[in-house]
Amino acid sequence: MKKQDKAAAKLVNAVDLHQKGELESARKIYEEILKVDPQCFDAIQLLGVVFLQKNAFSDALSYFDRALKVNNQQASVWSNRGMALKGLERFDEGLNSVETAIELDPNFAESFYNKANILAKIGKSNEAIIALEKFNSLCPNHHLGFFIKGNLLNSTGKLLEAINAYETAILIKPDFFEAMNNLGLCLVDLDNPDIGLTYFEKALKLQPKFFECLGNKGVALEKMGQYKEAIECYDAALAINPKFLQAYQNKGVALEKLEEVEDAIKCYDKAISIDPNYAGAYFNRAYAAERLLRFEQSLADYNKAIELDPTKVDVFWNRALLLLCSGDFERGWKEYENRFHLKRAVFSYDRAKLKNFEWRGPSQNLTNKTILLRAEQGLGDTIQFCRYVKTLNTMGANVVLEVQPPLEKLLENLDGLAQIVSTGQPVPRFDYYCNLMSLPFLLGNGIENIPSEIPYLKADPLKVQAWKQKLGPVNAKRVGLVWSGGFRPDQPELWPLNRRRNIELSKLKNFKTEGIEFHSLQKGELPESELVVLHLQNWDGPRIINHADSLNDFTDTAALIENLDLVISVDTSTAHLAGALGKPVWLMNRFDTCWRWLLDREDSPWYPTFKIYRQPKPHDWESVVNRIAEDLKK
Repeated sequence: MKKQDKAAAKLVNAVDLHQKGELESARKIYEEILKVDPQCFDAIQLLGVVFLQKNAFSDALSYFDRALKVNNQQASVWSNRGMALKGLERFDEGLNSVETAIELDPNFAESFYNKANILAKIGKSNEAIIALEKFNSLCPNHHLGFFIKGNLLNSTGKLLEAINAYETAILIKPDFFEAMNNLGLCLVDLDNPDIGLTYFEKALKLQPKFFECLGNKGVALEKMGQYKEAIECYDAALAINPKFLQAYQNKGVALEKLEEVEDAIKCYDKAISIDPNYAGAYFNRAYAAERLLRFEQSLADYNKAIELDPTKVDVFWNRALLLLCSGDFERGWKEYENRFHLKRAVFSYDRAKLKNFEWRGPSQNLTNKTILLRAEQGLGDTIQFCRYVKTLNTMGANVVLEVQPPLEKLLENLDGLAQIVSTGQPVPRFDYYCNLMSLPFLLGNGIENIPSEIPYLKADPLKVQAWKQKLGPVNAKRVGLVWSGGFRPDQPELWPLNRRRNIELSKLKNFKTEGIEFHSLQKGELPESELVVLHLQNWDGPRIINHADSLNDFTDTAALIENLDLVISVDTSTAHLAGALGKPVWLMNRFDTCWRWLLDREDSPWYPTFKIYRQPKPHDWESVVNRIAEDLKK
């Protein structure tokens, strides 16, 4: 047999081994061929492919360059050379090499696939998607092209388009469980966890050991409120991969939602023991410790999370709340300004349009200037911070207050107010603007100098008189009652906190006291139903007069409060309203208190008439109720 025939036979054998994945055996034969024929183009470039597959990128590049000296018109070599350069992180050179391949053969599909890979690596996702679209047009039955396109679309937030790409990949390859998993994730992100769950289950039938998919199934169940089932999925994933960090993280979150905070901390501890640089676990452990009022540990973990990932705004925000709660107003108010950068807040504040009008504090004289104060966050926040209207007015400003529509009538007679408008309505010309809750920071307020002159709100005197007549002769002390805060269906992340803040009406049985008449200030379908059901069941707690049908807005509530002697409330806007009216308020407060009520205090620097009854331990409403019941008797 001639030498050329022997070399050809060896090459066929080597290619066969190569295709079977026996890279080392193929390499040896390619090298043997080159000893006989150093200019054998196929052996040279295929050796480059072997080293590329072994991630030996420098060796791969040297063989591709050697092949190009023999034949520089082969698109596949230029394309593979681009991937070797990508592996060496020489991205611009790699991109140029792939572009050369495309010029040589515009129909060589693999070049567009490789180009997309390089573009994705350097963050040019949109250009990578365009390259993949070309690849998919040339190879319409290549499932990986659509899969990677789906991943890129997903990463750029184009979830519906990503879903289409994953669905196409699954049509081409019906057992493509990775695509099913990613499709399920898109559906979860689109708030369709129930549909996402079906795709995770399909993927797991095909690959039961797919631990990432088990973790994602847990996320879907968690979003559906099925926390115990979610934990079972995380445990199953961890049984397969005991170092699956995200499963520990998510399991901890689910445990917190089940109020098993100590066990949640153990999950975060485990994640940190596996990866001491896992910023997310420090953040979650900090929040869990904060819930248990372990502020020293919490602050240390927030600091560590920021050290590891200084770009995560949520950590600065949470640390601000902790600092405020601990009474460190100087640092707390400064960090509270980070709220503007939170993802959920960017659009609601829309600061870019108003940047040139932003008021930055007393260094900018307000005399005869008009300043627009913009309400933010909840109704209670606006009631609490609208006290600053008078402060700015005494500094010479004409104050225009933009508030949530339900508060417009209540706040229209604030001292020092020039004009009030509802959010979204046209505002008059102004010289400056400021977000309402930035004022303590800009004015340098500490605990000792909060503007706490009360009342700073006044009820409509005609409505006060109308309520006086409606209530009739005074035969007992009148106490207003609020046991549940407002439900926000669009903010599921707040639901666990709401459950901790609210108290079941039936638990207030011991409030029954001779000489005291209770009046419900409660609004909301569920708590109002509680009251109706209890009365129908002839419960032996205090009789509570229901005024829900007569409380059409905050001005009605304010007028009713003016006819009461005391308001007992959980942490709601009604408590703020009563405090702003100067009415005595007994606040039933959860253990993991809101920052504004501080720690270890029964009074409030915000409202001189407040008395705070805080749970001595998590979920312990019984102690709170019993203390209040004793004080009612006194």
